[in-house]
Amino acid sequence: MLIYVNDKEINLNENLTIAQLIDSLNLNIKSTAAAVNKEIVPKAKYAEFILKDKDRLDLVTIAPGG
Repeated sequence: MLIYVNDKEINLNENLTIAQLIDSLNLNIKSTAAAVNKEIVPKAKYAEFILKDKDRLDLVTIAPGG
């Protein structure tokens, strides 16, 4: 299955949820916002939202600092 994460192609061997993909990318789920095909997905839905072939996922991570 092919998806796009921040416009980069990623091949997946299985269907993953947004939460599983964020975890596999070693990102902090608490500070990561997600949109699939330009639609914002609420954090409460990350564990149940299954990505499909050709989905375009935009991830934005807030980094602390100053």
